[in-house]
Amino acid sequence: MHILHYIDGIEAGNLLSDHLLRLAAAQREYADVRTVTQSDRFTSVLADGPADIIHIHACWDYKAARCVRQAAGKGLPVVLSPHWGLDTRIRTTEQRLTKRTKALLYQAKTVRCADALLVTNEREKQDILGLGWTKRIDVVADSVLDSRQSDDRMAQQTLAFYRKVCDTRYQLAMTAMEREAIPSLLHAGLAQEPAHNLLPSDQLLNLRSLHPEQWKRILLYADDEGIRDIIDDGISRLQIQAPDIDTTAIRRYALLAPKETRSVDTKELSGNQFLRRQRLNDNLNREETLVREIAVMLANTQRIEQEGNLSLRQLADLYTAIKYNDYDEDRLGEVLRHMRIYRYARRIIQVLSEKIQLKEGFMPFAPLNDRQTRKIIKRNYNQRH
Repeated sequence: MHILHYIDGIEAGNLLSDHLLRLAAAQREYADVRTVTQSDRFTSVLADGPADIIHIHACWDYKAARCVRQAAGKGLPVVLSPHWGLDTRIRTTEQRLTKRTKALLYQAKTVRCADALLVTNEREKQDILGLGWTKRIDVVADSVLDSRQSDDRMAQQTLAFYRKVCDTRYQLAMTAMEREAIPSLLHAGLAQEPAHNLLPSDQLLNLRSLHPEQWKRILLYADDEGIRDIIDDGISRLQIQAPDIDTTAIRRYALLAPKETRSVDTKELSGNQFLRRQRLNDNLNREETLVREIAVMLANTQRIEQEGNLSLRQLADLYTAIKYNDYDEDRLGEVLRHMRIYRYARRIIQVLSEKIQLKEGFMPFAPLNDRQTRKIIKRNYNQRH
């Protein structure tokens, strides 16, 4: 791991300087560590060498806030240690008006921009939680201030915190190979036909070329999208030698925008879809059960999707309903037109073709790949952490 520490400056006898020097020295036993100060050009240092994580040791400092923004803008993991700078007493008694102004101008934004905060005890954590700026806060005792804490233990606990941050950001590290593997595994895992020639040879080669770290990210993604059981079935059916990874043992923060992984309702339209409900009931016979269920799923999918919460689990349920049921496709199209969601349904068919490899022969109508389709994919399947 390559670590880059930022501090205003190194001063003899300064507690913060002593803390950083001892932390960096202990971390060098396990990682590559560099330290920069205000006198260095931060962007130049970033360009000079790799940084797996950037640790900012500062608070109420505009240059430090700018460093956080610059690092985050480059897609790098950034953690912040305010070193009691956000303590209630310091905020309310030392230059109170100045700190209130700085909080409005940049400090609150800096805390929110950082991936997580690292503090030295539980009281400091509770003080910051009270501000409501972030919930991602971990505690590692400072060996300078706490005689029970050793430098080595402080270093190891801090490295574990860094790994937690990086594992939370796993989607940002996913490669094209991993993203291409997801539809392949979903397609195989959902297949109800014999497991012969489920995938073309290039997709199988891609799956067999993945290394353990890539598999870890795929399985974490499967957990977050509610499709772990399907992915496991795909791995088993394809006889892929994937590593046995217990993702529940991987420490990470909850996603800022978690997906809804419960199945879409197939019986009733959710929410205030009064006109759609009336149009659906007016244009369906009682015996057209499957057409009704698929139409309801598509209408409910639209409500979830517009909020950016459509998970691959819900897409997988829709895929199964469309591909493996015997229904009148022309009748489904007619009902969807009456409900005013036919064009939307065509866009979802396109999404199913990209995300789960729904083939043309199983599509109830032609897919539609337009700007709105790209917006659906971007809104629901962009990188989250």
